[in-house]
Amino acid sequence: MSRRQPSTRAVLGTALLLTLLIGTVAVSQQKPAAKTTATAVPWAIQVEPVSAEEGKLPPDFAMAIYEKLIEDIARTNKFQQVFRSGDRRASEVPNLLILTTKLEKFERGSQTKRAVTTVGGATKISVRAQLATRDSQIKMGKTAQGTVRLFGENLKASQDLAKNIANMITQAPF
Repeated sequence: MSRRQPSTRAVLGTALLLTLLIGTVAVSQQKPAAKTTATAVPWAIQVEPVSAEEGKLPPDFAMAIYEKLIEDIARTNKFQQVFRSGDRRASEVPNLLILTTKLEKFERGSQTKRAVTTVGGATKISVRAQLATRDSQIKMGKTAQGTVRLFGENLKASQDLAKNIANMITQAPF
């Protein structure tokens, strides 16, 4: 009786399948990495409204910045909770950071001027953003800016500012 020799393809396919199975079993049997002793502290954040001298920042810009800040910071998923100013539940949180923003400069541009010419009409907002603990230990303090230069509503500068602050907080080492 004659026996058929297996084809080279069949032998290679079987060898490849066995290699993959052995590798999968070896990976699944490895012990998980030892946990480090330093664990990340779960922080919560309370966002305060933008502070500015009377008449320096229009109320619609102040409210737009505040609301967009809360939304963008929540979207980062860096904090366990995001609290609004005055939220009583924040007093119960042990690791609370407080974000304050103080207006440094505001230039209201012209949407019409931006549409007609590309050299003027920009809206610019500059604030000092500070992140501190309850006992005033500063974790981050930086200047952030928001602008709308070419197209868009003036309030788009507040959205740009909030996005920049949220990015700074995400990159802050705490």
